Amino acid sequence: MNAAEQLISQARQGTFREVLPRLLALATDPAGDPDPAWEAAAAAIQILFWQDRFVEAAELAETLIGRQGPLGGELCDQGFPFDDSFVAAQLHAGIPAEPRMRAAATKVPAGRLLEDTLLWRADELGRQAPERLLPDPYAWGGPVGPADGVIGRQFLERDFGSLDARDKRVAWEATKATNDFPRARALVEDAGELPEQSYICLWLAGWYAVEGAVEAGERMLLAAHERWWPFATWDALPESIVLQPALRLVATDRVREHYLTRPIGPEARSDRK
Repeated sequence: MNAAEQLISQARQGTFREVLPRLLALATDPAGDPDPAWEAAAAAIQILFWQDRFVEAAELAETLIGRQGPLGGELCDQGFPFDDSFVAAQLHAGIPAEPRMRAAATKVPAGRLLEDTLLWRADELGRQAPERLLPDPYAWGGPVGPADGVIGRQFLERDFGSLDARDKRVAWEATKATNDFPRARALVEDAGELPEQSYICLWLAGWYAVEGAVEAGERMLLAAHERWWPFATWDALPESIVLQPALRLVATDRVREHYLTRPIGPEARSDRK
């Protein structure tokens, strides 16, 4: 592991607040190695999100892209959380994202992923609400959709308790795909079932949030914590919990403290051994 990945692993042991200053120092060192710097910045942005420091997160992304983008290094092959930071700063701090993203895109060589994703989001901001461009924009509060063509639809009418572990996983996928919260709620509250997938726990949490059931939403977010796994070595925390307006309704102080002070992902697994 490089220096950034070592720090990120330390942070995932439940010391996010303590490690953040070192991640920021590594990310902003003009004389440092570019690759550990962008990884450190990615993790730092996620931790800043969890502290509602959206302005700082976007400024960090802006600075890093301005410095590293012209070099054409690995940063230019990334998307989130750098593009997310600009949209989050608009949604939660009122700072327009479109001009910042277009300006940042000019710093990246043409055709690279970071340029593409920045320009795509800039274009889409005129067509979609900002939260639709952030991770996990589920249809909370919407109607149950048709099951036609949904993988696992054959399990929706069967007794859930009779399914094996693999089929239960597929059934949860189908339940989410059809946005069938009444069924999901019955499985959780009446049958005592929970999905294995962290993102389905988030879907449930958002539904509880729009229903006004804060304590139940909290429980789903705490369950998601046990099930979350990093996308990459630099991935420190799930973003959508503190970015999506619906999930923020149940991302209480209790939830935030849990996520910021408890081991998560692979570090949590080793902690249990």
